[in-house]
Formats: sequence, structure tokens, C-alpha cells
Amino acid sequence: MIVRKWTNNQRRIFLDTAQLYGVFSHTIRESRSFRGGMHWKTAKGRQYLFRTRDRNGYGKSLGPRSPETEKILAEFQEKKNHVRERLRSVQERLEEQARICKAVLLSRVPRTVTAVLRVMEQGNILGKNIMVAGTNALYAYEAAAGVFLDAPILATEDLDILWDTRPRLKLLGDESVKARGLMGILKKADRTFSLMNKGGFRAVNRDGFMVDLIKAEPRKIVQKDSRRMGEKGDLEAAEIRNLQWLISSPKFQHTVIGDDGYPAMMPVPDPRSFSLHKIWLSRQPDREAVKKQRDREQGLTLARMVIRYFPQYSFNSSELRMFPKEVVEDAVLQMSQFDLPAGLELPDF
Repeated sequence: MIVRKWTNNQRRIFLDTAQLYGVFSHTIRESRSFRGGMHWKTAKGRQYLFRTRDRNGYGKSLGPRSPETEKILAEFQEKKNHVRERLRSVQERLEEQARICKAVLLSRVPRTVTAVLRVMEQGNILGKNIMVAGTNALYAYEAAAGVFLDAPILATEDLDILWDTRPRLKLLGDESVKARGLMGILKKADRTFSLMNKGGFRAVNRDGFMVDLIKAEPRKIVQKDSRRMGEKGDLEAAEIRNLQWLISSPKFQHTVIGDDGYPAMMPVPDPRSFSLHKIWLSRQPDREAVKKQRDREQGLTLARMVIRYFPQYSFNSSELRMFPKEVVEDAVLQMSQFDLPAGLELPDF
């Protein structure tokens, strides 16, 4: 597998972009406190300061008109205008930075993927019980390592969204996200997305790019988890065996750059967990032969990356106790074929 390190200039530009996107995300979160508005409302001949929270006009009264409520309104408008101007300024800087990222060849991830990730983040659900699984996750790992993976290993026409539906983890997005579900998020990112089949787990856009919603298979046959984020008509998650290994692993996320030059935050499974899971998949007798070969290549490539570029991670860590011992041992056996420099050999397990 060919792995190319970033140049010093690429590292600098990436860090600048990630920092700028961090400011953008923070400002977006700050702007949530100014949703709706504040205005005077007359009732029974008196004016009251009314704070609306959504487009439907729901809200509450902050009291009758007085010097105190007039001050509250003035401060609210001033802060809201300040946040709006800061957001506009950061957006302009991101446009310029996007052109730079494209010029230095940092633009990697399909723009549909980064668009979906940004809408999820703004809907306040990304990284809480939602993460990216499958081939696209490799973009986060290569960005964290500061390297480029060979293109064929990254080629894919779909995005796997892994949803953790464990009861103690609830969907924490705003009410509009809860109502529209994943389909609403996808349509906001790209209005051409539509369900492939009624009650199915897959949506597709006009370019043929697919998004799959997946979840771990319940441990108990009689156990029933939610399969939709939103109301009827939303995607219904496909249940897949042993995905609990990924959702139970330590959290990992990193900034990635879309092929249009614009960044997004991508939450993914712990790189060791992703590697172990891919190697396990490649050993399953009911897995298609072509997919097994690709799984093995991705799993072993990432394992090599972890050993070389992520010294803070260890494959014999207690953090991987969610995996059966035999799965880890088999993966280590596969990794033992690596030709590594002295001091980088795999430890005894």
C-alpha cells in the first residue's frame, strides 16, 4: 500500500483550515441562542417583550415594557448582529481557504459526504450517537496521520452512517431534526436524495451516491430498538452483526476536507477498532470474495498506520476489551507479517 506523507506546506494549510472551521462551528453553536427573535407584543393595552424560539412563533413573555426590558432587547439585538457579522466574515475566509486547499491537493472527501456531515453537526446530532463507518472513515484516519492513502483503497460510492441506538443514548438533535429524521438531513445537504425503497435503509441522489443507515444487531432476539431517527417515511436502519464493537470503542473524530475544498468534522470509530473489525470481516466465510479482499487491505493498511503514526494507541490496550480475545489474536497474527523497522514491532499480547 502506497502512503504519501503531507508536505510541510500542506500540514500548515490543513491546520489553518481546521482551526478556521473550529471557529465557524463555535459561531454556529453560539448562534443557536439567538434563534427566533425578540419583539414587543401588545396585550390588553400594554406592551410586553416577547422572546420567540422558532419559526412558529412559540416563546414566552419577558415582562412589560420598562427600562430593564428595553435594555434586554438592545443587548440581544447587539449580540445577535455581532454573531451574524462574525459568521459572515468566517464564511468568507472559508471560501478563500477552500480554494487554497484545492490548490495544494488537500481536497479529498466526496463533497456530498462533507455536506451531510456539516448539516448533521448543525442539527446537533453528529458525534453523539452518530458516526461514519465504512470506507469513508479512512479519510479521517489519513488526515489525522497527515498522509495520503492510495486512491483505490478509498474508492466508494456510498456513505455508511452508524447509529448507536442504545437506550441510554438518545437522539439529541433539535425538534425539527427529530421530526424529519435522517431523510430531512440528507435533503438539506442535497435535495435530490430520495429513498430507494419504502421502509429501506438506503437513500440515493441523482448522481447515484448512496447513504446507508446501519445499526448494531440487538443482542437479544426479543429486544427491539428504534430503527428510524424521524417519523414514518424516514430511513430504517439495517441491523448488522457485531457493530457493537465499533459503537462501544473509544470515540475518534477529525477534520476532513471535501473535494470542493470545504472542511467538515468526521466522527469515526477508534482506528484500532475499525482495523480489527475490517480484518474480522475479511475472515467471514459468508462475505463476498471481492469484499473480503478489500476488507483485509483496508484493515491491515490502517493497522500499519496506527503503528507508525499513532504512538498513543496500543493494540493490547484494555480499551479494546469489547472485542473477543480470539478476534484480536487473529488480527495480530495477520499484522505479524508486517516488515517494520526496529522498535515498531507489535508487542506480545
